[in-house]
Amino acid sequence: MDDEDPHPTPGGRSVAVATPTEAEPSTGVRAGWSRLPESVRATLPLWLGSRIAVALLSLAAARALTPGSARDAPGLRTLWDRWDVGLFTKVARYGYLSPAYADRTEVDFPGLPLAIRLVHLFVRDWIAAGLIVSLLAGVVTAAALWRLAADEVGERAARFAVVSLICFPYAVFLFAAYSEGVFLAFASASWLAARRDRWWLAGLLGAGAASARISGVAFGVALAVQYVVSRRAAGRPVFAWPALSLALVPMPVVAYLGYLRVRTGGWGSYTDAMRVGWHREVDWPWSGWSATWSAALDGDGQSAFVWFWRGELLAVVVGVALTIALLAGRRWGEATFLGVMTAIMGCTNYYASGIRGILVAFPLYLMLARLAARRPWVASTYLCVCGPVMVAFVVAFTQGKWVD
Repeated sequence: MDDEDPHPTPGGRSVAVATPTEAEPSTGVRAGWSRLPESVRATLPLWLGSRIAVALLSLAAARALTPGSARDAPGLRTLWDRWDVGLFTKVARYGYLSPAYADRTEVDFPGLPLAIRLVHLFVRDWIAAGLIVSLLAGVVTAAALWRLAADEVGERAARFAVVSLICFPYAVFLFAAYSEGVFLAFASASWLAARRDRWWLAGLLGAGAASARISGVAFGVALAVQYVVSRRAAGRPVFAWPALSLALVPMPVVAYLGYLRVRTGGWGSYTDAMRVGWHREVDWPWSGWSATWSAALDGDGQSAFVWFWRGELLAVVVGVALTIALLAGRRWGEATFLGVMTAIMGCTNYYASGIRGILVAFPLYLMLARLAARRPWVASTYLCVCGPVMVAFVVAFTQGKWVD
């Protein structure tokens, strides 16, 4: 059938008029794309492209480093089923304190396992479900981070805020099924809601962050400080109904500890698991520094672990430096988050997971965006230094080497 049909005109002549045809599929896609928030449109291609690049990097490294025939090289699922991924997956499958495993997983907050279990309703492979959770969490994080930076320094520098997150040396944990991605998604979105003076939404999202990591305790304190600062700056009373939203943040922590109390009969299950399973306990900062310093200078220690200890020391130093810089910039809420989080990771008998604490420090990426807006060389320097390290850690992690 022709696409055009003659139609008569008042003068008796016929003209060809296009008959309706089915809408082009691309038109619907473009319409749907245009309805997405600007922050998503600005960051989704970048985030998805970076995930494809990381996946291809891990596969290429496996092909290059696996001895024997090409068919023996592990696939994507095997490459990303490393270290704590198995612990989170066990909790998602069996719950806490299960006879199915002996690991003391009470130290892992329930946010990520619950998310994996939810996705597993649609994706039957547990590892794949975890990877999807991290992928989707990154979509939220990138969009929120871009919006936070764009509001301050413009869209170009905001793009670098996202790139600096993607190229952070330990960004491998944003691809793997680790809790950092879930925490960052909730925390950055909560901070954006707070910036918009939407405190009930900020409190609800902050509760999501607190469900994922112990860093949520620091975030809850920071959100309270940000509330006071913003209310005073706007000339509004601090003691008002929105203040109650701050009580939402610690609820997941209280609920989780209450759950462990019911299961074990005591309130110390979390700290007991940390001490028995990981040999960590609360201690003075100088004691933890001394123990970690000794391990970092142990010439007879395994190379990967020696550099891990050095990274932990650097994480505490960076945490203190960022806190001071944010205080100098009068960014009280962000400084509180970095300061409390650094204190938490520093007040133990040895330092561990502090590097991943800096990974979730979203004020760092906002600070880098502000610096890059004033001094463009900051962006190129950061990428040249951090990008290769990130690549090396992706290869190391997927090859089963200890990274953090």
